[in-house]
Amino acid sequence: MKKFLLTCAALMILLTGSAKAADAEYLLNNAELYPTWTGEDYCDEIVWQTLNQITYDGMTTYEKVRACYDYLVYNCSYGDNVLRLDFPEDNGTARAYGMLVGHVGACDDYSCAFAALIRAIGLNCYTVYGQTARADGGYTGHIWCVIVIDGVEYVFDPQIDDNIGAGVYYRFCVTHDETPGSYYGSEVRWGYFEPFY
Repeated sequence: MKKFLLTCAALMILLTGSAKAADAEYLLNNAELYPTWTGEDYCDEIVWQTLNQITYDGMTTYEKVRACYDYLVYNCSYGDNVLRLDFPEDNGTARAYGMLVGHVGACDDYSCAFAALIRAIGLNCYTVYGQTARADGGYTGHIWCVIVIDGVEYVFDPQIDDNIGAGVYYRFCVTHDETPGSYYGSEVRWGYFEPFY
């Protein structure tokens, strides 16, 4: 009986994950696109190079977003983004540049890099600051991304999924309600990447 229940639970997880993936694919592929660059040549150049390396013209929007997410999860690690220190002020473009060049950074660096890539694709992606649940209990300050599609905010948090383990998509295109207890107190992180429409 125990084996049967475990098998049923595993099937539910697989089916739920598949349903979420199908929903994410539908949402992203049907979203209106407004490609937007950072306006800083040093950052836009590395964003363009990265997109050319990991995407191609025949990909769907979903496939491009997933490629950007996977690129950060599989190629970057948590640590101090020292390249951002080359710039006079702490802003989103410096953090995005540092992460895409150095492949090391904290939550804000992962989020700024993801936002810069996704905005270049054309989605309204921006950084949000708030609190996230800690593995050992309690909450800690955190920055993640939100993409707004048809007025609904969807969470994209490559740094948390990188911490959990490559190949998981717990924080990929989910609403805050679909991740109960994971985030609270969120607000736009001004000075990084803000909503553009």
